Amino acid sequence: MNIRSAVVAGSGQMGPGIAYTLASVGCQVQIFARTIDSVERGMAGINDLLGTLSSEGLLEAGKAQGVRQLISGTTDLEGGVRQADLVIESIPENLELKRQFFGRVELHCPANAILASNTSGIPATDLAAGLKRPERFAVTHFWNPPHLMPLVEVVKGVKTSMATVETLVDLLSRAGKKPVKVLKDTPGQLGNRLFQALLREAIHIVEEGIASVEDVDTAVKNGLGRRFPVYGPLEHNDVVGLDTLHAIQSYMCPSLCSDAEPAALLREKFDNGDFGVKSGKGFYNWQVRDGAELVDKRNRFLLELLKMERSNEYKD
Repeated sequence: MNIRSAVVAGSGQMGPGIAYTLASVGCQVQIFARTIDSVERGMAGINDLLGTLSSEGLLEAGKAQGVRQLISGTTDLEGGVRQADLVIESIPENLELKRQFFGRVELHCPANAILASNTSGIPATDLAAGLKRPERFAVTHFWNPPHLMPLVEVVKGVKTSMATVETLVDLLSRAGKKPVKVLKDTPGQLGNRLFQALLREAIHIVEEGIASVEDVDTAVKNGLGRRFPVYGPLEHNDVVGLDTLHAIQSYMCPSLCSDAEPAALLREKFDNGDFGVKSGKGFYNWQVRDGAELVDKRNRFLLELLKMERSNEYKD
């Protein structure tokens, strides 16, 4: 299926980046939001990211202008989806809210339209449960920030057709993304399952007094984090040797955390209202650290990686 027209619902952190991704391969895209103010915020986000990519030499001025002309905003969901080939929602993580949204969309969109959710955790099968055409529904989980992160997880629900999955993978690949197929609809999809396993062990290490919060983060940033842009954990162990991996796991696995519920340290912080940057305190004291500065540092790093890819100095 050739995707020519799309609607992206949501004008917050993710919507503009998703809209940009689709418009970058020639799709006519509308950003839907409930209010004019929200639509304007989404369009401002488009302008900001296009400006950043252009100023960093990652997008030619003419290309940026062409992409911008393909993107518009609307508060009319029914009218917006009437001719859409693809509708992607990035609204709050609430199952019932998302179901209501897709039920409303399905009444007005073409029968062959693909519907997709940017959820990071709600199962695709649950989201599609009330749809008449669940075979045309999938999850497309973009990683934040979507205009800088290559990964998109395409999650197949129980009734999702492989044709739907392949259409989305083809579209995202043409947009320069690195889509992965998640063929079993499981909590956490793919990337978040890997990340949560690392988080569980990281918190356990702090709880056990093996290392401090600061040293855990230092170890990841200066050890694992230096390898993973080049090769993944399975590639790494093929290089090292699976005989070595087998020997290591034989003695190490029994000591790894296998808790099936949130860690006591995390529950304590949750109960105390220590939510991180938003409350001023979490694993770190964010009254003396700058969360916005850290996010900016992350974005600068991602921009530099994209530049390396473009210059062929680094290639996945």
